[in-house]
Amino acid sequence: MRGKLKFNDVKSDTLNLRVAPSFKQALKAAADHEQRSMVNMLEVLVAEYCESHRISFPAPTAALGKPASEKTNKTAA
Repeated sequence: MRGKLKFNDVKSDTLNLRVAPSFKQALKAAADHEQRSMVNMLEVLVAEYCESHRISFPAPTAALGKPASEKTNKTAA
């Protein structure tokens, strides 16, 4: 099941978390082990959790908050 769900949104939201130093150390160790950033490690873990518990989340959105399905093709005709 690994890798099916992805957060492909343009990164524009900020999330500030206060965590125990031991949590941060564990997250950093896990991220380093997987050669990921801590943010990407959290994204992978949340996506896997959602997938394993059949929790859905909104489809990725394109820039300017429009759903990807509404993205227009502006190539010259």
